[in-house]
Parts: sequence; structure tokens; C-alpha cells
Amino acid sequence: MKKIIFSILLLTVCVLPVSAKMNMDFIVKGGLLASPYIDLDRNVVFTDTGMVNGEEQERTIINSRILDVDLGYTLGGEVFAYPWKNIGVGIGVFHLFKTDIENTAQKISATNFYLAGKPKLVLENKEIDSVYIIGQLGYSNADIKLIDASGLSGLYMGAGVGIEAKWLIIEALYTYYNWLIPDNDYAGHGSMYTIHLNIGYKYSI
Repeated sequence: MKKIIFSILLLTVCVLPVSAKMNMDFIVKGGLLASPYIDLDRNVVFTDTGMVNGEEQERTIINSRILDVDLGYTLGGEVFAYPWKNIGVGIGVFHLFKTDIENTAQKISATNFYLAGKPKLVLENKEIDSVYIIGQLGYSNADIKLIDASGLSGLYMGAGVGIEAKWLIIEALYTYYNWLIPDNDYAGHGSMYTIHLNIGYKYSI
């Protein structure tokens, strides 16, 4: 949480000198990751003990390079400037709170920083002000406890669509993460794919 608050404050300070010259949007949004999964270069073997035919035995829970992840929750912020009337360029950050890798008690979390582009189509509609396309490209820092990996660095990308209705923002993005895993048993790359659904509050100046 401290990372998010600091990052949003930093974004605001960086763009304040620009705000006097063009229209600006300040956005806070929360979201969820639907059906996320991780794809590793190598198989992960995860075992547990349990009762089998009345005897306690070791069981293999996972033996795969594909790891399904439970529903994840995010919180973040963005700042957009509009050097052209309906095309915004901005910066953003969001944090994926600790969420379980399925069938384990192991967690994954990540903090992501990105640049974004946001062309809008303004509507003459009382309910919806505009629809937009959004693209994001940036840096991701993640912890994946199941493979004893923390501080993983890598690429973050997202693309999607959204709507603006007064102060309300609703959007859906397809997001991709690619982290470099250091020299351990799972050295290589780890990728995560997911649908990111957001709802947010927009303040314009």
C-alpha cells in the first residue's frame, strides 16, 4: 500500500508543471484479475501430505509449468494529459495484492509502472461521455513465493477498451507480464496472462 501511495504522489508531482498548459485527468481505480495463469520455462513440482487409504502419504499437487492463480485484486492510479483534443498520454501504476496460486498456500504479488496512450471517441449521449482504447507499456516487479523468487523484474503490457460517464470509468484490458527468473531451480522466464477489469474515479482539470 505504501508503494502505491508514494507512486501516485510521485506521478502527481511530475505532471503538475504540465497541468497549467493542457487538460488533465487524475484517475484512481480498483480492479480484479480474471482467470490469471503463470507460464514458466520449467515444471514446478509441489507436494503435500494427506491421508490416503488411512495412511498419511506425500501427494503431488502440482507438476506443471502452467500455474493457475486465484482471482486477484488491484489498486492504482493514472495521470493523463491531452496535448491533442481527444488523445491522452499518461503514466500509471497499480499493485496486485497477494493472491494464492491455486491448490497451494503460496502467494504472488506485483507492482507495475507504465506509460499509456488513450484515444477517445466523444459521444453525444447523456449517459456515456466517451468510449476509448487504452494501451499500456512498462515495468513489472513481482514476488512468486512458490518458486522462491522475489524482486523479479520484467515487462508489463496491457491493451483494452473502456467508457467514461462523468466521473466514472469502467474498462477491460488484456494484460501480459514477463519476468526474468534468476539462477535457481526455475531459472528462465515466467509469464502471466490475464483479463484486468477496472472501475475508477476520474477528476479532470
